[in-house]
Amino acid sequence: MELIPVHLYEDLINEECVIFAGAGISTEAGIYSNPNFYEIIKSKCNYPKNRESPSFPDLMQYFCDHIDGGQRNRLIKEIISRIEIFNSPGEINNSTTIFHDLLAEIPYFKRIVTTNWDTFFETCINIIVPMVEDRDIAFWDDKKRQVLKIHGCVSRPYTIIATRDDYEACINRNPLIFNKLRDLMASKTFIFVGYSMADSDFQIILNEIIKALGKLRKLAYIYDPNVSDDKIELWKSKGFVVNKSYGIALLRAIREKLQKDGYLPIENYLSFLSNEQDRIIDIHKHLDQSENGGVASALYQDGVLHMLTTVLSGTALGVSQEIFQQNLSEAENFLQKYSKEGNFVEVAYWRGQFEVIKRYCSRDNRKIPSYFHPKNLIPTHRYVKGNYR
Repeated sequence: MELIPVHLYEDLINEECVIFAGAGISTEAGIYSNPNFYEIIKSKCNYPKNRESPSFPDLMQYFCDHIDGGQRNRLIKEIISRIEIFNSPGEINNSTTIFHDLLAEIPYFKRIVTTNWDTFFETCINIIVPMVEDRDIAFWDDKKRQVLKIHGCVSRPYTIIATRDDYEACINRNPLIFNKLRDLMASKTFIFVGYSMADSDFQIILNEIIKALGKLRKLAYIYDPNVSDDKIELWKSKGFVVNKSYGIALLRAIREKLQKDGYLPIENYLSFLSNEQDRIIDIHKHLDQSENGGVASALYQDGVLHMLTTVLSGTALGVSQEIFQQNLSEAENFLQKYSKEGNFVEVAYWRGQFEVIKRYCSRDNRKIPSYFHPKNLIPTHRYVKGNYR
């Protein structure tokens, strides 16, 4: 089956896709996830071996009832300790957040829904306020990226949904959060990755959407390398396209296609900009600013370096081409304004910004001029001594 169907790609470009991410793209997958959290809790509560393995929420409930007298304190501490292992900077964190980092680079994914408790999406995408509780919905902004966390967040331990009791109460506890999920499911194209789709609260909302919209419901996609053939048929009957691939493979393929189609810069071009940044920094550090030619060039280099930082950090965080085009217009407007005013200090600085963002928007890979001519007020590859006119 084609990894990126044509109509899915069209919806992506139009920012109509929502990623629904489960633990299979985070702490419960990969080489560092063994044993997984389910197995750890099952061992710590000495779950009877002669019993059939319970569902995740039933096992969490059993742990609370038999280890903590029905309280949730010990379970929450286990959850915090588990996530702390993956949260510290280093190889384990790098491996665990591959999916999150890839997603951050793709600006066309504006909405992420997750059942995960960790804060990896917020960190990688630079989200300050995720949607965790009803009161967070007051800060929902359709112009920005949003993360909807329907099972709580480890940064707010009291919100975590884990046990059977939690699952049964969560929809009523945060009705606005789940209303937002309903709205997204009814109007957007969902892509499910790393998620078993067995959660009871999700099933309730899915059945509501299927019943209300019927054949008018948008097609949804599941990416799961381990899905069985009978599950494929089951989800197909409910209006899902199932692809036996990993979510990371999907994002890599999407990024490659976006680069090929000109929506994203290729890796070599970003490496070129990064090398240019290192080169200009080195020149800037050794520049003699005791004369006007040096002062003008220093101001220009400040502008170059500030915009290179904006571009390189922005691409990593999934800033759209539209935003960069706005940066280009802003730099051009300031350049014209200060040129008319005769403010040559600002002209030098904004010309530096303009040189970088103009090149980025057109994917120009010519070497960025290193200096600024103090009399002609233009960038130059050669250092020029002289005075302002």
